[in-house]
Amino acid sequence: MIEKSHICIHRPVVAVAIFAAAVSLFLTAPPANAAPPANPSRQEAINAEVACITAYAADPANNYVNYAPAIGAPEVTDAVHSGLQPCASFADDSSGKKNIHHVGRKYQVAQYLSPTVYPGQIQMIIQGGPDAAFLIGGAPGTPIPSYTGGPYVARFNPTTGAQIWRTSLPLAPGQWVAAPSGAVVKGGWVVVVIGPTVYKLNPKTGAIVASVQQPVFGGAAIDANFDGFAVSPDANGTILLKSQNRSAGCTIQGNQAMSMCVAQFGPQPVTTVVAVDPVTLKNITAIALNQAVIARPTVVSNKGNTDMYLAGSAQGVRVTWNPKTKTLSQDLAWTPPYLLPGQNPGDAPVPVGDWVVFNNNAFPTQGVPICAVAVRMTNAADIHRLCPWGTTLPAGVTSNAPASFSSDPQKSLIFMQDLLVGGVFAVHLDQASGEMVAKWSRPDWRTSDYFTAVGPSSHRVLSSQYMNPNFNVGQVSNNSWTEGVLWVDEATGKTLAQSAYTGPTQLGWMVLPSYAGRFYSMTTNGTINIYVPQACATKGKPRVPAPSITTCSTDYAALPQPVAYPAPRP
Repeated sequence: MIEKSHICIHRPVVAVAIFAAAVSLFLTAPPANAAPPANPSRQEAINAEVACITAYAADPANNYVNYAPAIGAPEVTDAVHSGLQPCASFADDSSGKKNIHHVGRKYQVAQYLSPTVYPGQIQMIIQGGPDAAFLIGGAPGTPIPSYTGGPYVARFNPTTGAQIWRTSLPLAPGQWVAAPSGAVVKGGWVVVVIGPTVYKLNPKTGAIVASVQQPVFGGAAIDANFDGFAVSPDANGTILLKSQNRSAGCTIQGNQAMSMCVAQFGPQPVTTVVAVDPVTLKNITAIALNQAVIARPTVVSNKGNTDMYLAGSAQGVRVTWNPKTKTLSQDLAWTPPYLLPGQNPGDAPVPVGDWVVFNNNAFPTQGVPICAVAVRMTNAADIHRLCPWGTTLPAGVTSNAPASFSSDPQKSLIFMQDLLVGGVFAVHLDQASGEMVAKWSRPDWRTSDYFTAVGPSSHRVLSSQYMNPNFNVGQVSNNSWTEGVLWVDEATGKTLAQSAYTGPTQLGWMVLPSYAGRFYSMTTNGTINIYVPQACATKGKPRVPAPSITTCSTDYAALPQPVAYPAPRP
């Protein structure tokens, strides 16, 4: 069913201090003003962004082949989920100049809230261009007892966040609903996956033009969720998916079913990998892996084939798609061990040049922190490990990374994070040797999310969620933490801008870059935060008196600073 809008325009362990103003979740938020209409003077900047991303996406080296040439988030744009968006703007000066050099400048962050509250929360935002913004909602990873409406796709106004249309996605009775996946693919089509079914929607009208259920091995279709969406760089743009699976007989909903069902109902079925025709959505072929894999895949081109990389239960997994023979095969000779004793399996691995980098502890883990493990694609025995938090943790300290590492492939940089231990590391990977060295660390920076890196190489800006220093793990159960967004100089880790603290957003997702200097985050109550970092005017008054941590009078020397490696433990 398509619902039209009536509007025409359309995841620490130590609590530091109590945030005194946090009487309720949203009293600390800035005013929930709707974003103003797009400034016509910024159209020139948008045109430049469009030209830039069109050229960038056309270069196969940038892993955008068969995705829409659009600025967007790591999981829904490039095939390696890097988080690099060199064509996106960090901030404009008062004349609208794009990507000004940020050294010596001060910034404030204007913040707006979408007028539309999207039921069942928002799980993903995907973009097909400056005027083509979509979201997937109603499929929360943690079930909301009061919401029974089911999953949907919506198109929204990219400036205001207001809904334009919304289309419900039909499901089989009893279908397990967990976190969805999708992307805007070549041609502008919106393709999303819920459970075992792939849906293709008309971007203008929201009409479902195709939907096909994919085969599942080792279990029932109602217990499968093809959460891992990847687009092959082959000539056809074949869609490659891998399944998560719920134990047979279990009726628990959400991602928690993968851990909560096992004790009573037995182990999860093995993972299914499928190749899907991008036009018809019909299944081309499917294979069963030799294990259950929870995290999402990344893919790279390899001599005409496409290699999919996955974090297995103890070893790395590689699956090869051959577009000529239309076959999938698991490479049983490429099985690098990536876990230390006591570590849990990781999130999606990150390809960086000739290497694949694994993290660990996608589930909360006591005693052993997260490490980065680089494995050479052509030699699974060539393994290098960096453990910047050490190899053991003090008693009672838990480690967890709900999201993958992110990367800047152009600079061979990896960005590491641990939600519960806290801290962020920027790490350089030597492409010749595989050696990894930390460039800078921010012990104060606590994030559950991916990172995005925007702007040109000479002055690139890194951003992610920034949890209020009073965060403690107990706040996760009732969505009572507060957070903002932090933008730093990618080269040094120094703060450039920081938004005001507001209510919680989705754990394990990311701050998404958009056009015209906008960034989005998805709140746990179903709205979109829209952030617009702005350079303070060198003459006259600031353009917008923004409620943000950094302002035009901030003493940047008094802010938390990057420290030498290794970062101190909590």
